[in-house]
Amino acid sequence: MIIQRGTGRQAPLGVLFAVLAALVLTACGTNPGGAMSNTITAHDAEQRVEDYIQQTITVLPPQRRLTNPFTSTYACDDPTDNGPKGRVIATVDYQIDGLSPDQYDHYLDALKKWWVGHDFRVLQDARPKAAHVWVENNKDGFRMAAQTNDRGEMYLTATSPCVWPNGTPQPSS
Repeated sequence: MIIQRGTGRQAPLGVLFAVLAALVLTACGTNPGGAMSNTITAHDAEQRVEDYIQQTITVLPPQRRLTNPFTSTYACDDPTDNGPKGRVIATVDYQIDGLSPDQYDHYLDALKKWWVGHDFRVLQDARPKAAHVWVENNKDGFRMAAQTNDRGEMYLTATSPCVWPNGTPQPSS
């Protein structure tokens, strides 16, 4: 199940790669062994991914612009999760325009420093092989990533852990 909001446009390839990587690598198992407990709602998860984006970009120069938003809610059906069916993952991706590509590594350093200072742990810093930094919040399991591509574009992604659409487990049928 994919619920897409926004402009109705197709996401750029870099954004789709970031979303796919975040979904494949997102640990949906917020409840070890698949325990069925309450979560925040999908709406709250969508708001929190956007809030994390807005908080994070404050470390970038003021000329930065978030463009090409791609916001989606996906089914959390990762077979390695061992969690119950019916949960969803909220994600938002933005292209960041207005920044100098020759300073991307500096911007990634600034983002990483902000994340670490705000209780995120670094899951991967692929530099210098690839301009990609991936982090997870220690308190709520939300993940974020910043990456650049060979076309000189920079993207910022935030992804929720698996949540119940209405915050409570679905009744068994």
